[in-house]
Order: sequence, then structure tokens, then C-alpha cells
Amino acid sequence: MNMEPIILLVVVAAIVILLALLAAGIPVAFALAVSGALGLFVLSGSSTASSALASLPYQSTAKVALVVIPMFVLMGVLAEKARIAEDVFLLGHRLLRRLPGGLALASLFACAAFGAVSGSSVATTATIGRMSIAQMQKYGYSTSFAAGVVAAGGTLSFLIPPSIVLVVYALLTGESVGATLSAGIIPGIITVIVFGLLILVRAKLKPSLVSGNVPVLTGAAAAGRTAVAEAAPTSAAASPGGESTHPADPDDPTDAMLAEKRKGYAGALKIALLFTIVIGGIYSGVLTATESAAFGAATALVMLLLDGFRQGRSALIVSIRESFSEAASVSSFIFGILIGATVFTYFLVSAGVPTQFATWVISLNPSPALVVILLLALMIPLGMFLDSLSVLLIVIPIAYPLVTGLGYDGIWFGILMIKMVELGLITPPVGMNVFVLAGTRGVTVANAFRGVAWFVPAELLVVSILFTFPDLVTWLPSTIRG
Repeated sequence: MNMEPIILLVVVAAIVILLALLAAGIPVAFALAVSGALGLFVLSGSSTASSALASLPYQSTAKVALVVIPMFVLMGVLAEKARIAEDVFLLGHRLLRRLPGGLALASLFACAAFGAVSGSSVATTATIGRMSIAQMQKYGYSTSFAAGVVAAGGTLSFLIPPSIVLVVYALLTGESVGATLSAGIIPGIITVIVFGLLILVRAKLKPSLVSGNVPVLTGAAAAGRTAVAEAAPTSAAASPGGESTHPADPDDPTDAMLAEKRKGYAGALKIALLFTIVIGGIYSGVLTATESAAFGAATALVMLLLDGFRQGRSALIVSIRESFSEAASVSSFIFGILIGATVFTYFLVSAGVPTQFATWVISLNPSPALVVILLLALMIPLGMFLDSLSVLLIVIPIAYPLVTGLGYDGIWFGILMIKMVELGLITPPVGMNVFVLAGTRGVTVANAFRGVAWFVPAELLVVSILFTFPDLVTWLPSTIRG
């Protein structure tokens, strides 16, 4: 790059400081803000840097469009408290139980369905993992295999709307929020299919992973044995012949639901309603992204109220208080990273890094496709050391202008970036989804990473498909109204 040596030295020093702060355990938001601020002071002087630091936090967050983030976060938390995830897991098992690895497929189905209202990969992984891993272990599934399925399935929340990460990408690049969210639907479906086929193939080739066909889950051992079930609730497990049963575990939330004889259809209807309000409203042009997020949060609150009335007033009040507290905490975390990344990005732009980088790449006269491939490949090592949101906030200002300048669609590139960032959630040393599951029912970090390793090539296969056939990403956004 044709950059003055002193400026290049300052940029390198700022990046080294950022990495050192992260290695020291400093929160990402503060690490980004400190390294960016120090770079600005050295590069522009105290007066300019102080002025920028005084205005950047407000400028980066005081936008009406950003209201969509806390609204989607609140909707996901309320949906979790309304026990929607539990219902879709039960329904998934009823639909998929006859297939090899039925409980694993049910877990993947639950991750995809709950991801359609959660928008948070960590929340989806924790919620579904709390229910499904214990059940899979109970029926003889390998702990490593079970943890891998849930950790990989949790990444779907990054892609299936209302993904918080997709919203952030749209706001940072100026792309339509509605179009960006709709672009994740078809790639999300493709990812579910590829993951599902991988589970089926592994279950067929190595039956010991799943102990053969998984039996039907019911609240009683079988029809006609209700009295026995009431005396000692069981999580019945019978092979197609209905012979064997497993005793209920009082610490297993799924067993408690089975004892209630819940079928899960209500959860599917709730998810369909929320998805219709959010995505249908945006797609039809009836609602803006902000309005659809607000309507979705309000609807999820009504669902929680209806579900909570059956649990008692005190339990309902606790659920509502916890929901708003958790939503505020998660939203503050996101906005903190947004502010820190804005400071660091402002420093990079002031140093001319995006422009110089683009000029340097173009001067090499590479194939445009090769440029995109190299940028996507860069996501893997970055994702190993930074959280996914930070990676996007740092890379987008540099990569987005270059890619769109080469003639590629910005939304298409965004979906590919999100897919590569997903790998950071399941690859060491960060692997956030894996660490979320660590300690759950005997799951260790080591066996979780072993289980999820099979899904890494599956993710790369999906990226290859989307790269080769961009219309799979761009078609649906092109039809959006309003």
C-alpha cells in the first residue's frame, strides 16, 4: 500500500494494542475504543481526537433505525420465556422421530425455528441445548455428537431473520434492513438441509452415535397407561414396538413438559405468527423494519402473558422482569461494541486504510472473484479471536466498498460474510457456542469441539453454493415491496 510510513506505523501499533488488550481479557467494546482513541490522538492530535471522541458515541447510536435492535432482542427473550423453544423441540421430535438420529434432527429443527424469533445465536444454543442434550444422552446419543448438533444449529440464528447481526450489517452499509433480512431466508433453509443430511448420513454410517432409531417421546408410557404415568411420570422411550421406558428426570425440563403431555403445536403457531408479523410485514411493505420489530416484541409479550397466567401471577411477574432485564443487558452489550467499533473504524478511515487498501488490491489486478474469496477467508482467523459482531464492525468499512466497487451485490456479500463469521462461533479458541454448552450435562469443551468439527466443512459447502449461485441470495430481496 502507498501509505506514509508514519501512518502505517500508527495503524500497526493500534492493531497490536487492540490484540494485546483482547489477550489481556479486556472486554471487546473497551479494547476497540481504547486502541482507536490512542490511534486518533497520535494521528490527528489531542484537539481533533477529543472532538471526535466527544461526538462519536452519540452519533453512532442516536439513530431511529437502531431501535430495531433492542426490539428484536426483547422479542427473542420474551419468546424464550413463553416456552416457545420447548414446544418446537417437542414438535420436531414428533415429526422426525422415525428417521435415524431423530432427536438430533429435532434439535436442529428447534434451533432453526427458535432462531426465527430469537436473532441470537448464544441464546438459541443455550436454550435448545438445555433441553435437547439431556434427552439425547438419555437415549444413548454420543455426548460429542449431541453437543456438535446444538452448537452448529445455534449458528442459524445469525442467518435466519430476525438476525441481529444482519440488522447491524444493513445499518452499517446502508442496505435495506428488510431486504437484508429476507436475503437470509433461502440460505438459512439450505443450511438446515445440508446440516440435516449430514446428521442422517452420520447416523446411518455410525449407528452407535445415536443408538439406533430414537423412540417416540410421550408424557406417559403409552396410551392406556395414564394411571401409571400419573403415579410416577416417565419419559417413555419405546422403540417402534413400545417396549422400554426411561424414568423421568426431575432436573430435566423436557421430562417435565412430557409429563404435561404437551404436543408442541402451540409453539409452532406462535413462531409462525411472529415470523409473519416481522418478515411478512416488511416483505409486503405494510411495516418498516422498526415497526415490525416493535409489533413482534408486543406480540411476544402477549404470548408470555397468556402462557404466564397458567403458571401463576408471581411467576409471570418474575418472567416479565427477567425478560426486560436480560433484553436491556444484551442491548447494552451490542451498543457498547457498536460504539467501540465506531471509534476504531473512524481511526482507520482517518488513516486512509480503506481507500489505500482498495487502491492496493486493484493495482494487483486480481480476479474479482479471488478478492472476494480472500476477504471471506480472512473471516476465519478473525473469528477465532474476536466475537462475531466485532469482526463485522471492523471488516465491513474496509471490505464493503471494495467488493461493491468490483460490481458485486452488497447484500450477497453480507450473507457470505455472515456464513463465514458463523464459523467463528464453532471453531477454537473462541467458539462461543461451544463454550455456552460446556458444562451442560457432562459436555466438555473438548468433546463439543470434536462433535462440531463435522459441521465446518458443511458450512464451507453452503458458502460455496451461495458463492456459485448468487441468485439464491439476491432473488428474494429483489421482490420485496416498499
